[in-house]
Order: sequence, then structure tokens, then C-alpha cells
Amino acid sequence: MPKAEVVRTVIDRLVVGADEDQTRLVRELACRAGYLWHCGNPACLTYNYRGRRYCEGCGWGSKGKPVGDLHPSEYTERRWNRLRRALLAHYTPDAPMPDAVIFEYWGGPGWRGAEVTEMYGGTAETVNGGFRDRDRFADIAAALDSLTKWSKPSYSEDIRVVLAP
Repeated sequence: MPKAEVVRTVIDRLVVGADEDQTRLVRELACRAGYLWHCGNPACLTYNYRGRRYCEGCGWGSKGKPVGDLHPSEYTERRWNRLRRALLAHYTPDAPMPDAVIFEYWGGPGWRGAEVTEMYGGTAETVNGGFRDRDRFADIAAALDSLTKWSKPSYSEDIRVVLAP
């Protein structure tokens, strides 16, 4: 079992059998040890496990700020807007529009091979297979390939496109 999973299991077990004061103490100690982080959103009381980039409760970033665009390069504005337009066209009125779409690069065919997560308020949903299929996601795939040609992704780099107004 990976260390992160062991830590989560131990913290969860401690909290399940604890009263309110003990729960607060367990979470405080886990934060001090670096295993948890408390959301910086004053309206959110969620504690998140180390390694999560976004709060499970409200979707804010781990730095305590609302999610905003995260560009791979300051010189890609036109390509970035092409990706935003393609994503906006992809989400039809029949399907809920995510607040943001996150691409996390862990290797593969450039940005098109990135793992994709949709953010809906405080929830995150993984897009199985991402937007790799050129036939199904022609505009998105073309926009991601264009970004890759200009700015090749580095391992564990991510980009975020905010779609909510």
C-alpha cells in the first residue's frame, strides 16, 4: 500500500472514532506534519490530503485562491483562446458546464495525452481517456496539439482553463 494511502487510512480511522475536540487535534497535527492542508477559502472548512491540488469542498486551489487560468506559456494567448473556445463548444446546453478543465501532463503525446479533470464547484470528475481521440474531439485535440507545438509540456506540469463566467 502506498504511503499516501496509509496516511489517509490512519487519519480517517482516527477521525471516525473521535469526538469534536479530538478530531480538531488530529487534523491540526496532520496539518503540522504536512499530511493535510486546510482550505484557504474562509467560507470552506474542508481539510484536504497532501497531493491534492484543489479543495474537495469548494474547488479552490491549494494556495487558498479561487481557480483561475493557468497558462503553459505567456506567449500562447491565441492558442489558449482557441482551446477555451473548443472547450466551450464541447459542453452543450444539455450537459452541465464545468467551472474549469484541468490538464495534468504525466507523459504521452503532448498536451493531448494529459489526464483531464473537470471541476464542478467542490467536486472534481476525471474525464476517462481525456481528449486524446482526434476524431471525437477534433477542435480540442487540434488546440492541444497547437499548444504542444509551441510549448512542450514538462512532466507533472498542468494547465487550467476556467469556463465559468
